[in-house]
Amino acid sequence: MTMTTMPTDFYFSPDYATARAKFLAACAIRELPVQSHAQTVTGPAGEPLFTDVARIGPMNARRLLVLTSGVHGPEMMAGSGCQTGYLLRGGASLPLPPDTAVLLIHAINPWGAAHLRRYTEHNVDLCRNYIDFDAPLPPGALYAPLHVHANVDPHDAGALAAADAALDRYRAEHGSPALYSALMAGQYQHPDGLGFGGTFKNWSRVTMERILAEHAAQAEHVTMIDYHTGLGSYSFGCVVALQQGEALARVRRVFGEWVVAPLTPDREEDFVPVTGHTTPGYEAILAHADVTALVLEYGTYAPDRMLEILLADHRHTLAKPDADHVSQPYRQAVLRFFYPEDTQWRRAVFERSQHLIDQALGDLGSRA
Repeated sequence: MTMTTMPTDFYFSPDYATARAKFLAACAIRELPVQSHAQTVTGPAGEPLFTDVARIGPMNARRLLVLTSGVHGPEMMAGSGCQTGYLLRGGASLPLPPDTAVLLIHAINPWGAAHLRRYTEHNVDLCRNYIDFDAPLPPGALYAPLHVHANVDPHDAGALAAADAALDRYRAEHGSPALYSALMAGQYQHPDGLGFGGTFKNWSRVTMERILAEHAAQAEHVTMIDYHTGLGSYSFGCVVALQQGEALARVRRVFGEWVVAPLTPDREEDFVPVTGHTTPGYEAILAHADVTALVLEYGTYAPDRMLEILLADHRHTLAKPDADHVSQPYRQAVLRFFYPEDTQWRRAVFERSQHLIDQALGDLGSRA
């Protein structure tokens, strides 16, 4: 069996350690050097954790495509499969457009990927961490009255039923998107709460800044694709763009009119605006360049189901913060929501990724 005929499922893995081993093996096959950034915390069995970086193309390339996996922990499984598949399916051997490079950043939140948590080791949603911490923190007024319901003890049946009933009333009065937004769009006052954006730059953000400072310092045109899962139609890869105006028009010229734009009045309900998103964060880090930062969001199951699963995991984690949660049903439910056990889903994920990479490289190659 050759690499080009390898089953798509081979590229994907159900856990951080296997995914990392496959990514490193793919880099070795393609003779790509790997930079490994070690995290100071460990995996559930005490194993070391790393963010790994591989580059195809010259360091001084003016055009750069960046592919990032693992911003939201277990969502890394899909992104890693796309990165590994890109390498093994010929991405590292096919000629790139002139003056162009591809940078693969594998598992930017390795703790979350290894522990099957959407968050970092400090309960931080990395996609809410890209704010200016020298300025006053955003108020988080919508989240505050719901905090007590999010943090209820899951072993107290009466308190749990009352908390869930309160959240159901909020949903009935304001709608499901409003409940999702209140719980998940970003808050900075409750470190033990949902949607926590942190009070300082998380390790993963600092590591991303270092990687981009080294690899994108000379780039003039940068396209960044973050792999995510959990929102949208099942197995479909939506491009989500937080740009507006002419910047959004440019994204749609390259990737299609169907690009989802949460900051426009006609946005789809599943995609709500959030605070501290990676997109403006990347644009700020790369202020010297023309940046097109995108989220490639693969649909899995219903958003209400996501909230149910994340609430259960959050509550159990708070109840026993020092326990080994990975094998528990609520943590495995997190994995299965964001990474379905479905060969057809993985095939669609990979093929959509390949298509988007081709579009991005074609656009970069046309830049003056």
